[in-house]
Amino acid sequence: MPNPYSISSIEAKLRADNTVLRRKLEAYESGHGIDKLKEKYEAEIRKRDNKILRIQKESDRYRELWAGAIRRARLLVPIDDTIASDDLKKENAELKAQVLELKAQLQEANDTIARLKAQMNRDHENSSLPSSQKPFHKKIKNSRVRTGRRPGAQRGHTGHPRPHMAPTEPVITIPVPQKILDDPDYYLTGKTITKQLIDFEFSIRITQYETAEFRSRSTGKRGHAGFPAGLVNEFNYGPNVKAFAFLLTDYCNISIEKAQELIEGLSNGNICLSKGMIAGLRRCFSNLTEKDRARIYTNLLKAPSMHADFTPGRLNGKSFQVLLCANEDEMLYSYREHKGLKGIEGSPAGEYQQTLIHDHDPSFYHFAAEHQECLSHVLRYLQDSIENEPEHTWNRQMKEFLSGMIHAVKHRRNNLTEEEILSYESLYDEILRIGEMEYQEHPPNKYYPDGKNLYLRMTKYRDNHLLFLRHPEIDYTNNLAERGLRKFKRKMKQAVTFRSAESAEALCNCMSFIQTQRIQGANLFKVSCEVFSPG
Repeated sequence: MPNPYSISSIEAKLRADNTVLRRKLEAYESGHGIDKLKEKYEAEIRKRDNKILRIQKESDRYRELWAGAIRRARLLVPIDDTIASDDLKKENAELKAQVLELKAQLQEANDTIARLKAQMNRDHENSSLPSSQKPFHKKIKNSRVRTGRRPGAQRGHTGHPRPHMAPTEPVITIPVPQKILDDPDYYLTGKTITKQLIDFEFSIRITQYETAEFRSRSTGKRGHAGFPAGLVNEFNYGPNVKAFAFLLTDYCNISIEKAQELIEGLSNGNICLSKGMIAGLRRCFSNLTEKDRARIYTNLLKAPSMHADFTPGRLNGKSFQVLLCANEDEMLYSYREHKGLKGIEGSPAGEYQQTLIHDHDPSFYHFAAEHQECLSHVLRYLQDSIENEPEHTWNRQMKEFLSGMIHAVKHRRNNLTEEEILSYESLYDEILRIGEMEYQEHPPNKYYPDGKNLYLRMTKYRDNHLLFLRHPEIDYTNNLAERGLRKFKRKMKQAVTFRSAESAEALCNCMSFIQTQRIQGANLFKVSCEVFSPG
């Protein structure tokens, strides 16, 4: 009989558990798991609804029994009044106890339904969940008014045609048909119509270096003249090949196998990169851009505001965090084992002394001088409160107020007067007072405290929600960091998990350089070639 506590048995069990968890993760990422979870919750809601109907029918039956008992009591003869009264009191007490129990069960069922509905209705429109987790979400409405004009260039507008390039091949002149030349009804206008066919071809350039070998007669040692920097192996690949393979895997997010296959196909089978060589480009690029990341770090600390946010990743079945610190010109991704104070310390956000823009993460409030909460997240949380607390009005008023305020001041923040700012602040406070009264009248149930928590947060951090009114240089959303972290999330969708912390950290380093160059308008292939160029 095999020993259930042997190493092989434990490894087999762990491997089976890992396979089950991986299948569940794939199901959730593909959307099938969410559909199954939704079906499960819908079935549970139907079960609860049926239970409520049964409870209501039972309550009606007991009510009829109570009414019948009263009718019977009125028909009793006087000599049985004492006995009937005692029996009725006893039956009345039993019925009251049963009614109280049924009411408690009904309230619990209603609370459970509210909790399940809140979980089922969570999506990218009313929570911080990304839209990718709801693949079949409804179409986003277009608020623009139809003009009835055809799409494309419009009359009266200045065109922006693509400029012609200098031809690299001899110009091909197409002669005018002879029948046109012979027809006296036609004549040449002197204008030439030009159309260009633009294509590219993949060519290989091979440079071979040779040098004579020499040997010492006294020591027997062999030697040769030095080769140029970077020529270490018998076959070496230039910066163009390295940059192309690196961008395919770590910027375009395709697998190593596909990058290997694509390069081999483009070169007609002449360039066959090994998987190890392609995988090692990330760490090589990370080491070569260390000085550039130090410059990005310094520039982030000098900026008047900084965006910061975390997103999770997977490392050998465990989670880690990626912290992004960014402004309009630089982005720095940092590998962190955990969120919180330890994750922020040692990063630009931990040393920053000006205004930090972030989602509501209390850990950030231990750093920086000022803080601006992301109002995009607040608007989504207000929508969640509207859907799950229909008896309240403060959430609708606050959402309309914030949306209108943002729309009104978006293009004239530098020209806001003190009276306008005070007016916005007083309206904000008035809506919160309405929320306070409504939560006193309708307290939150234990299954949905999120609305009340949002109200308390907006009250406590009131100045951090409206800071942008008095500081025009500060953004009122953290969308810049959200968009930057989306690049890492796409890589995680392709990679699924990392095998080592060094590989994940190297990816963060590479993304810091690439995304910074991208938002600065640089040619990514050109700058990547420069990084891999020797010397």
